[in-house]
Amino acid sequence: MGHVAVIVFLSQCLTSVQVLTAVRMPARISAFLIIYLGALVTNISASGIDDSEESLSYFVNNKTKTVLKRYKNVTKDSINLEDLIVKNSALGMLMNKAEGLLQMRLLLWADVIGNIALIENQFSWYLENRQNDSNMLVEYAAWLVSHDHGAVAALLEEMKRLVSPLFKKQGLFNLALDFLEEDSDVCVLQMSPHQLIYDMYNTIALTEIKGYAMMQFSWMLLRIYGRGNFTQEASLTRQRYAERTGQTATAARAALSRANRKLYRCDPQEYTKDTYAEVTRLLQGYVENEVDMNSDGTCKENCAFYTLAERHDCYKEQFCAKQAACNGRIIDCQYIDSDMWVCPASPKSQRRYEWIQYENGRTLGKADSSCRQGTTKVDSWWRWTLTHCSYCFCLCEDSEIESERFFSLREALADIDNNKVVTGMRLVKLGKVFHLQVYEGALAERGFVESSTEVAVKAFDPMHVGVTQGVDYHTLTYERRAIDLDELDAPAGHVLTGARFRMIGAHLHFEIRATPFNYTTGRLAPEKSQWISNDNTEGSHMPRTRVKLYKPDIPTRKQTTLHINSQHDQYIEFTHSDFDADAAQSTVPFIDIQPVVPTKALNTKGASLLSGAGIYHRGGRGSGGFLGVKILTYDYSKHVKAEPPPSEFVDEAETTEFVPIIN
Repeated sequence: MGHVAVIVFLSQCLTSVQVLTAVRMPARISAFLIIYLGALVTNISASGIDDSEESLSYFVNNKTKTVLKRYKNVTKDSINLEDLIVKNSALGMLMNKAEGLLQMRLLLWADVIGNIALIENQFSWYLENRQNDSNMLVEYAAWLVSHDHGAVAALLEEMKRLVSPLFKKQGLFNLALDFLEEDSDVCVLQMSPHQLIYDMYNTIALTEIKGYAMMQFSWMLLRIYGRGNFTQEASLTRQRYAERTGQTATAARAALSRANRKLYRCDPQEYTKDTYAEVTRLLQGYVENEVDMNSDGTCKENCAFYTLAERHDCYKEQFCAKQAACNGRIIDCQYIDSDMWVCPASPKSQRRYEWIQYENGRTLGKADSSCRQGTTKVDSWWRWTLTHCSYCFCLCEDSEIESERFFSLREALADIDNNKVVTGMRLVKLGKVFHLQVYEGALAERGFVESSTEVAVKAFDPMHVGVTQGVDYHTLTYERRAIDLDELDAPAGHVLTGARFRMIGAHLHFEIRATPFNYTTGRLAPEKSQWISNDNTEGSHMPRTRVKLYKPDIPTRKQTTLHINSQHDQYIEFTHSDFDADAAQSTVPFIDIQPVVPTKALNTKGASLLSGAGIYHRGGRGSGGFLGVKILTYDYSKHVKAEPPPSEFVDEAETTEFVPIIN
């Protein structure tokens, strides 16, 4: 009956590990532990072993070799503890940026995990290379479960003190959350605080369960080699494990409940065409003489008269013949001064002018000592009828052919029929059209998402036959240039599977698609997907508020850091850049096209589970700022649980019968 006790011992150990990891650990980690201890059970019970000395020797020298070989292979294929710290860029950056108590605790935490990883590696080496040296193997197992300050038990207790100290606010989770309040921290880490805390928790839980498994395996070896019964020690190991994991889960749930789940991009180190794009020639500063803005060719009005006009002619081939004509509507003209010097922009540029300098001293744009295209003197004139033909400074809403101001209304979707979910998002410009683009990954058990891949966007030309305004795309115009700024989250039990723009009145409106799923199995319910939006309009009881831009210059010129300055249920209008700062040559805000795809700590090939997304404005006083997408990582707090192992780890009667003496 003695071999039965060992099998029962390991079988119940396996059962407890399954219970402990089934709810709160990612599927890959749970699988490793189940295989790990399951291998021991399988190999020990593979043949009928009796209690004879020959059989026991066979068990030690042969079966143990098979078990240990399987243990080595599974350990090699599993997630390494060292990788959780060394290869986790987010945690690495957090350690580098942290200061004071947080930095100290992070370093101690990393040291604990590193030491347990070292013990695990040494344990594996001893098991593989010292199988014929029973004394060395047993001595190492005895040290592993000892009270030595460097042994597993002491290290796990030290980790508990870091996570759940006497003063809760000094716990590792709370200190990390307090540190991650700044935008720059989230942007550098490229992981939401919620996701970071959850991955830290999983790192701790994995460390705990590996330490627990090594200790119980060591108790088993010590019993096999006749060093004692160790029933009480195994029971105490189980009890302390349950206490620690319960306290850790409680601390993690509390931290996750207040952790921010938002993720977005901040200002890049350098602005390039890979980081932003522009809407062009929506409303652009434009110099035109009033004689060319009426069909009669008269100068009897003033500039302010022309609030909405168009170009009718080019009188005597004057300045009008030296610049690109406004082929759309001319809006909101004003008189600044009669005469000016104009520095034209390059013909390849979307700008018309680099700067304009008036005789009265006012300068529009950034005038410098040189003008590559050469300055042009532009003078208003008097007619013999004593009417003044003034040059006006207006806004040009150019023709659709000349501008790039289209937004796709087509849906950006993950392939839910193949159980894929959205893992990231961005805005992208293809040709003249801005699109929403998503990244997707296959959803597996317990919130695990396989590696993120880009879902290709199908480009189209708004001018082509079969492409329809209001169905396939929206054109920004003077009257229809607002975009809603919202932050949308899926209902509980749903994940993000798509996004789109649609029109509500004159506003470009953002929506997300949410799909229910089973957390345990990871299966989506595609037929129950729903579109979620905030359909608040200007006619509502509490209408949206507008984000106003103050003297908005080109945002890439801004020397200070730009922060998110919009909130849910607001909107912003595309407009021209400031007259004085940029001669109103640019359309602001610019579009941030940086991908928003969270990094993943536990597996470099994995991806994060998302539940929401939104559109925001990042800017500041004197800047046009940027429009970008944000995402909301999934709320894992309700899945963080710690259940104690079975109250009876082994059968007492059988245990006392099996105390072999092996020399």
